[in-house]
Amino acid sequence: MVMTKIAVCVCSGGIDSTVAAAIASREGYDLHLFHASYGQRAENREKEAVEKIAAYLGAKELKFVELPYLKELGGSALTDITREVPVAEEVNLDEEKETPSTWVPCRNLVLLATASAYAEVISADAIFVGFNAEEARAYPDNEKEFVERYNAVLEKAVASYCQPPTVKAPLVDLFKPDIIKKGIEVEAPLHLTYSCYLGGEEHCGICESCIHRRRGFKEAGVDDPAEYSNTKVIT
Repeated sequence: MVMTKIAVCVCSGGIDSTVAAAIASREGYDLHLFHASYGQRAENREKEAVEKIAAYLGAKELKFVELPYLKELGGSALTDITREVPVAEEVNLDEEKETPSTWVPCRNLVLLATASAYAEVISADAIFVGFNAEEARAYPDNEKEFVERYNAVLEKAVASYCQPPTVKAPLVDLFKPDIIKKGIEVEAPLHLTYSCYLGGEEHCGICESCIHRRRGFKEAGVDDPAEYSNTKVIT
């Protein structure tokens, strides 16, 4: 008898987490998509995207959780509307740079801890995340070392009668163009994804996330299905 494999897929509605979820599906996992609301500007658009992605991928369950304290703690332009999200020339995409104002303090640690609790409840075998090399240049919680250390902690973070799930980051060595190519390979619903930090009906086209997306599709030689309110040329 073949045992069913269960995966919790942490999904923001963006390209990276959607491709990771599609990979989990290809590997034969039953998908349980997990999305957290933490006061981010784009929350409404993200939820709309995740709902469509879950339906497209045939997820067994879509779990929404509220983590309002991340907004209450502050410290990020994504959750504090009194702080400006960098756009256009304000965005620094150099390979060596400081973590930007869009960093949400300890977000991935908090999300993974909560997703791990959900995984324990449903006896999941794995937790899939969209961590990748491009974001790891600015966000340390996307690095391969972060995943390895978290998995080591997770071994002691579940009940003694449970087999701990393993966090899998299949894109951890990839940059956006190759993530997009991988998405096409695994038939991920890239047309349903939403990437903008600002949360408008259309992508703004000039925030850090939009610039990464636009560059990624351009360098991959793939048409971007997103609509942008600003199509300023990016270099």
